[in-house]
Amino acid sequence: MKITYAGKAGAGPSYEVESDRHGNYTIRTGGKVVKRVSAITSYVGKPRWGSKKLEEDALEDAKAAIDAFKDSGV
Repeated sequence: MKITYAGKAGAGPSYEVESDRHGNYTIRTGGKVVKRVSAITSYVGKPRWGSKKLEEDALEDAKAAIDAFKDSGV
């Protein structure tokens, strides 16, 4: 799933967030990768083909990372 996110205030640069059904996500701005996170490859109870819930959780984690980065003033 791909979304564009500009932070909780809606100001500043926009970021492209892409996540998959396994919990991995990538944050890009201006075509450059800012952050890439890979989920744990296997654990007890992990769905073999991934799930919509893992994808949504990855998007929420990415949004939190963007907000934390913006709040840090870097």
